[in-house]
Amino acid sequence: MQQIKRDRTGKAIAMAQPLGADLIFRRATHVVVARWRNLWVLHKRLAVRLIALLLVAGIGAAGLYSRNHLANYWSDVSGGTSALFAQAGLSVAELSLSGYALTNEELLFEAVGLEANLSLVNFDADAARLRLEALPSIETATIRKIYPNSLIVDLTEKKPVAIWIVDGVNFAIDQNGNRIAPIETPIEGLPMFIGDGAADDVPAFITMLNKFPALTEGLLASSRIGDRRWDLIYDFGLRIMLPETGVEQALTQIAQLETEQQLFARDIEVLDMRIADYLAVRVVDRTPVEEEIAQ
Repeated sequence: MQQIKRDRTGKAIAMAQPLGADLIFRRATHVVVARWRNLWVLHKRLAVRLIALLLVAGIGAAGLYSRNHLANYWSDVSGGTSALFAQAGLSVAELSLSGYALTNEELLFEAVGLEANLSLVNFDADAARLRLEALPSIETATIRKIYPNSLIVDLTEKKPVAIWIVDGVNFAIDQNGNRIAPIETPIEGLPMFIGDGAADDVPAFITMLNKFPALTEGLLASSRIGDRRWDLIYDFGLRIMLPETGVEQALTQIAQLETEQQLFARDIEVLDMRIADYLAVRVVDRTPVEEEIAQ
């Protein structure tokens, strides 16, 4: 029999090679782990904040997507439902408006919010009422749904107390001097006031004038001069220039002159009362022919 010798050198080499490779790998892994561990210890707080920020951003993005998706879904559902109601004959086909004279119709239609194929079922009457009552000229609004396809809108407008003319535009104003609405022509029976800043002083001046009914007959307009005082302009040609202060005393004096001396029947063009205790008068300058006709 032939004897086979064991190759110890080969076995030793064979065992040494994998052992050395494993040792190198373990040392390399140990170095990497040690480096990461050091970074974690040094920058742990920053890392935690960064991770938290990323989590919050991710959750927020997911929530935003979810909300948008849900909103689009309900919008599609609502639109589809409205279309179904419209196809069933429940779309708004008739609108009845009553109780308005000063308000522009286009503003009313816009406030009501009518749209093509608008379903009477889905129409938000409360929201439309709030939009109508937000208009400067509207005091109250009532909206009724009359099925299958009608809306009835009853309006109550604010009551104008005067007409304010500024920059060539006529405005109806309320008892507080606020603009109600622009108007094309003056409203019969309402006093007219002219000039910048006049509206703020109108309520108090109207109250004062109402104490002297004789002075309101034939009064065409009251003009605010420099936002300081008033001129009274009458349709028979007389202009009364009132003072800045002591206005009520001046009006009392004018009323007495009218009662005692028929002031308004005289040929007076201007009555100047701007200086206290002083009355200036400018008479109408007539030609001889006009004098003869007047007699």
